Amino acid sequence: MKTTRTLGLFMAFASILFISCTKTDQLETSEKNIVLVSDGAPIELPDCWSTCINPEGPYIEGSGSKTQNWGNASNPHWKTVNWVAYNTPTSLIVKVTFTHSGGNTSNTVSTTAFGSTQSVTTLASGSTATFTFNLPNDWSACDNVPFSIYQEGQNSPMNLSCSYNLYGVCAEADECITSFTGEAISCGTQREAIYTFTSANDQDYIKIQGGLTNFTGADAEVIVSDPSLQVSQWTPGGSTNRVIRVEGNVDACQTITIRIQWNSTNSGGIITGDWSVKDGSGVELATPVAGLTCD
Repeated sequence: MKTTRTLGLFMAFASILFISCTKTDQLETSEKNIVLVSDGAPIELPDCWSTCINPEGPYIEGSGSKTQNWGNASNPHWKTVNWVAYNTPTSLIVKVTFTHSGGNTSNTVSTTAFGSTQSVTTLASGSTATFTFNLPNDWSACDNVPFSIYQEGQNSPMNLSCSYNLYGVCAEADECITSFTGEAISCGTQREAIYTFTSANDQDYIKIQGGLTNFTGADAEVIVSDPSLQVSQWTPGGSTNRVIRVEGNVDACQTITIRIQWNSTNSGGIITGDWSVKDGSGVELATPVAGLTCD
């Protein structure tokens, strides 16, 4: 998997990923769309780009619930479907719990994912059914997997439409991992920055690209550790920024270092734009590096 992931790290400015579950009927319901802690307070799920799971667990669980109410004030009734979902290296696991105010048993409870439906014909109140779905061979971290839950019996059926973002598997200690970093070396009128990229897999084509701010003078000096990679640079019309592109193929576990030196009209501040590394299909291979500044 061509993704940079750091176990347990919550990135301050990462996109927050919520596990979602929405109702599909107009019945009176109460519904929770997020992971719950023991006291019921919501927490945010870690970013799936920067967080990975150990093959043996623990795994990252999303959960939700839906309650249907009927009857009247003197004779109220309710039933609730709770679910927990998580992925292992090979499977999506969905656990469904049915609870009824009168302790009655549910009829069919089923879950559908990846075009396949699994079901149990009865589920006692307070009991849990576990559904296991094989992940596709080409699954990747942050793939969004929609799934649905259907409950029948004890008043009208309930439908829940849900989804879960998969988490990649952490690399073993002796494996190389994909990474992309940047470092500002000098922020004066003569500027310097270094970008480093390591690929966990062979790549027939990569494109590392980003900008330099307040650029003046002749071409920037770009020194790449692998001379087989092609370097190009240009200034967009009317801009004071310079675009640098490095492209070509890399081997698994190969580390590419790009050292850039250039002149600028001022000192300090943010000296580069955002930099990214993508494959031939335009898919990001690692988390982009934001504009660099000197300490």
